[in-house]
Amino acid sequence: MRIPRFYLPANYQPGLLVALNKEQSHYALTVLRLKNGHKIQVFDGQGHQADAQLQIINRREVQVLLGDAINHPATESTLNSLLVQGISRGERMDYSLQKAVELGVSTIQPVFTERCEVRLDHEKADKRRQQWQALVISACEQSGRCVVPEVLPLISLADWFAHPLQLDYAKRTRGLVLDPLSQKTIMQINEPEPLVPFALLIGPEGGLTVREVEQAQLVGLQPVRLGPRILRTETTAPVVLSLLQAAWGDLNQ
Repeated sequence: MRIPRFYLPANYQPGLLVALNKEQSHYALTVLRLKNGHKIQVFDGQGHQADAQLQIINRREVQVLLGDAINHPATESTLNSLLVQGISRGERMDYSLQKAVELGVSTIQPVFTERCEVRLDHEKADKRRQQWQALVISACEQSGRCVVPEVLPLISLADWFAHPLQLDYAKRTRGLVLDPLSQKTIMQINEPEPLVPFALLIGPEGGLTVREVEQAQLVGLQPVRLGPRILRTETTAPVVLSLLQAAWGDLNQ
């Protein structure tokens, strides 16, 4: 039986008592129906994980007692992947980010593209980013990850092109842009260097424009196609990350 996991940022020390938040307490007591003393695992989002026990205070308040086993599970990939995802509507975006986290993405940069149908002001954009960050944490709880990928503030793709992490693109390809018209497949690119950020630019429902693909090439991204069929935006990131992890990431650790 899988041990329940909870994201609990704290300075982990054996014997420390830490309170779950309101949502976590509800999930533990009402959804999972855990009892007092139930064994769980907690992680701090920075790579630490600890065994713990539930300490139920009342029907709405739960604390956890940290045990002696505080460790650093090897659940992170050596492939440092940055997902630059064109913002799509509703559940499409949620699905793409959730699966990307399960497949080991390191950082997520949502971007507004020319064909993006989502319009958000500054306040709504920040609220949406917080919602996506909560989804990322939930995916980490489920998948066994102990490092929580950051969802960066929403920006335009043009702004990201202006400052694409200031990577040194002179040596070799530092990322991919998905383009169904490209003659090169994903398996024909050079192997990414370990731990160096490797960007994956994926368009929204309508895809990227020709100009956006050309601009991506100017900052060092290699256009590639996945095959003879055009995938939906929410399918593309999980497929690309699966291929990269199989070739150079998880299966080679």
